[in-house]
Amino acid sequence: MTEVPAWSWGPLPSPWTALPAPRRAGDVAVVQAHLPDLVPWARTVEAFWLDPAEQARRDRFLREADRDAFLARRCLLRAALAERLGIEPAAVPLAPAPGAAGRHGKPAVPGLHFSLSSSGGHILIAMGPRDLGIDVERVPDFVGGEQMSAILHPAERRRLAWTSRRRRPAAVARVWARKESLLKAMGVGLSRDPSVDRVGAGRFPGHPLPGWRILDLPLGSGGEDARAALTVSEPWTDRRSKM
Repeated sequence: MTEVPAWSWGPLPSPWTALPAPRRAGDVAVVQAHLPDLVPWARTVEAFWLDPAEQARRDRFLREADRDAFLARRCLLRAALAERLGIEPAAVPLAPAPGAAGRHGKPAVPGLHFSLSSSGGHILIAMGPRDLGIDVERVPDFVGGEQMSAILHPAERRRLAWTSRRRRPAAVARVWARKESLLKAMGVGLSRDPSVDRVGAGRFPGHPLPGWRILDLPLGSGGEDARAALTVSEPWTDRRSKM
């Protein structure tokens, strides 16, 4: 008989899928889930896992759909972090992150870096020992994609303009996933102008800043309508010093 871990108040949600670690980020764990499948499960564990501050934040949302989305994301985050740390989900020491990020609701855990992103029902969580950021973007319609591309780096806008109309929305989503994953890893988010850093609109991500590596992230089943990227910190050596 298989023993159920003490921290599991029920089976982990079946839509929670562990994605293969991308090259150059083998120490990072990534999980993927789908929001509609998580809500019923999250309702069964919320009373045991969420602290009073989290419950109060959930209740401040006016729309039921927004309350459910927060609930699903937070319960999945606690479950994923608990498995990484080897403790019960309720015991995960989530606290507001330092500075402005914490004032806007971003949580943190001492000694562990993590990032969460959701879009169009897709949820991704990345966890690891170094600074990182993850982002998922649902592929927009053509008009939405044109609006999203208008504030990108000039070189990215030019490359997207050369992309065929049929492929352009997915290409825009890929650029935005790369860009937001970088900005999250840097801890600045969209307070930094999206036109500053050239993350690349081609097949492979660019290297806009030393010390950061942007990696395209293939999604598992059900992720065909979205694009995702992971950015991790890495040691940087000035190759010119070796010449």
